[in-house]
Amino acid sequence: MPHGKFLGLSRESAIKSGSLSSDGDHSRSAKLSCSTRIVRDRRTARCGILLLLCVTPCLASAAATPTALTYRLLLSRPNTHLITVEISARSVPPSTIDFVMPDWSPGRYAIYNFAKNVQQFEATGAHGQPLPWANTSKETWRVDAHSAGGAVSVRYRVFANDLNGSFSQLDPTHANINGASVYMYVAGHKRDPITLIVQPPGSWLASAKIIDGFSDSTSQTTFQASSYDRLIDTPVEVCRDCTLTQFIDHGKPFRVAVHSYGQGSESSADWAANLTQGIKKIVHSEMSMMPLPDFQEYTFIFHVSPFLEMGDGIEHLNSTEIVVPGVTGSATLSEALQLAAHEFFHVWNVKRLRPAGLGPFDYTHEVYTRSLWFAEGITSYYAYLNLYRSGIWSEPELLRHLADEIRTFQQEPGRGMMSAESSSFHAWFYDRAPQLQETNFVNSTISYYNKGAILGMLLDLEIRERTGGRKSLDDVLRSMYQEFYQSPATTYYLPGRGYTERDILKTLNQVSGADFTSFFDRYVEGTDPLPYANVLGAAGLELNIATAPGSPATLGALTEPTENGYEIMAIRPGGPADQAGLSQGDILIDVDGLSLIPSGPERMLKMYPPGSKVPFTVQRYGQRQTIWVTLTPPVPKIYKIEVNPEAAPAALQIWEGWLQRNPPPSGGS
Repeated sequence: MPHGKFLGLSRESAIKSGSLSSDGDHSRSAKLSCSTRIVRDRRTARCGILLLLCVTPCLASAAATPTALTYRLLLSRPNTHLITVEISARSVPPSTIDFVMPDWSPGRYAIYNFAKNVQQFEATGAHGQPLPWANTSKETWRVDAHSAGGAVSVRYRVFANDLNGSFSQLDPTHANINGASVYMYVAGHKRDPITLIVQPPGSWLASAKIIDGFSDSTSQTTFQASSYDRLIDTPVEVCRDCTLTQFIDHGKPFRVAVHSYGQGSESSADWAANLTQGIKKIVHSEMSMMPLPDFQEYTFIFHVSPFLEMGDGIEHLNSTEIVVPGVTGSATLSEALQLAAHEFFHVWNVKRLRPAGLGPFDYTHEVYTRSLWFAEGITSYYAYLNLYRSGIWSEPELLRHLADEIRTFQQEPGRGMMSAESSSFHAWFYDRAPQLQETNFVNSTISYYNKGAILGMLLDLEIRERTGGRKSLDDVLRSMYQEFYQSPATTYYLPGRGYTERDILKTLNQVSGADFTSFFDRYVEGTDPLPYANVLGAAGLELNIATAPGSPATLGALTEPTENGYEIMAIRPGGPADQAGLSQGDILIDVDGLSLIPSGPERMLKMYPPGSKVPFTVQRYGQRQTIWVTLTPPVPKIYKIEVNPEAAPAALQIWEGWLQRNPPPSGGS
């Protein structure tokens, strides 16, 4: 899921101790509590009562007997944005049964508390009789099923009016369902199979298309999911006017669905056709690189909306959901293809080849990993590489995007404080997480996407150099996929097992026949400056950094316009503004008596050479004062990766091997 470092602001698994059962439910603590109470009261007359009240729910949580589960999705009133969900559970013991709403959704590392949009919960038994229930936590509805007659049905509504890869939306044009935000699960029964029935609005029945990863039929309304994890890993789009195109690659069918609110320079149909042509090239390139995946078919679901400021993409086992802001045209097409290249590579990296802890999931707690730099950042690198290998990008475009990643990273103050592993571990703080408290993330953190993509390039070139071009990072990915995914399952969730950071290093060493321990210690676990010159030089390349002509002297502050000036949103540590005593929250009114409105600080500072001491009128807590700032030279913002004309022949061979393209798909693909 590609997104930048501070999306939440504008844009070895460390699971909490004692909170998980064998299938990731939060029932272990309940079982321990029961055991403790039984031992404590073993010699009392209350023991029999405690056994009845406590042991029975514990056994139910352990999922010894599968429960027949049917989920019905009712989309009857789109204008209200209210989705009605009915869950029927049969073979229910006379006990209590917990229905739990996830707090987060895999692929997005942020606690969202989806339960806050649940309303009108009710429960009935086998004969329609009301059953008592109570909330035992913010996400748990506990139903008393002692009088249920062996079957429990619950019904609730979810308010859904957000279009992105984590939330859901029901409006008069479509329904987009991302499972974690809509479906509760039955505690202890996440591994049980589920029947899903989707009921579109009556007025849509004649023209509605139901598009998801469960089937290749747009008229099918009943679907089978092997477990709750697979249910919520399969988004559902219900629409009337969306376009649908198809193609086949490596013998597997692919579908591209496009739901669009606005039409730009291209009609939705033309845009979808051009999109599909690009996706065919991406899919072929990535399928040619990696082992054939084990899905039967794959579905791309795109949304194009002029009402959004920020795009999104979320990976799933055999589908992806991609949201592009804007209208149909060349700009949104380019962004859509870049997102598609990233999300489709997740078929291998993340969804199947996965860090330890990422499946099966505990949906009520954070699930930590230090490997998101590899899971997401390496995926970003291969998105770039396959856009080039497929012929969509030229060589200059590839090098420009990689250079832009380096420029972004080098301008991050946090690069000396936060490692790639630490950024991965602390994703829960800033991966589109709601921020109600002021933070210093802009100065103290980095993006695991950004540094991970750079590490991918450096590792790839370093492997090629150390092996004389015989091996590459491609071989590392393929080897890890075979060892950790194409092996016997260790849980019900998927084949294979998760990997750790040490496993990545071990595979790198095995594939390359070299020792990458120092590289990991310094650049993955550590924060040493990245070795651009040495690694790029060994591949016949060089990184050139320059200042754009006419660049203003540096103030060292991030600002946003306000009614009477420019508010300082962040201060760069050690920069001119910091040295002068300016502070976050200060409003810059004028410079040397000249108003900053409407020109802004950057344009005004072009009048002053570096070293100038400039007076700013500053409003702080309602009072105005003058603060003098000594400006420093402009920050270099032009980063280019270019071929070194004096590179040795061996280095040029590495470069040529790195930039080999994949053969295009055949005419029948």
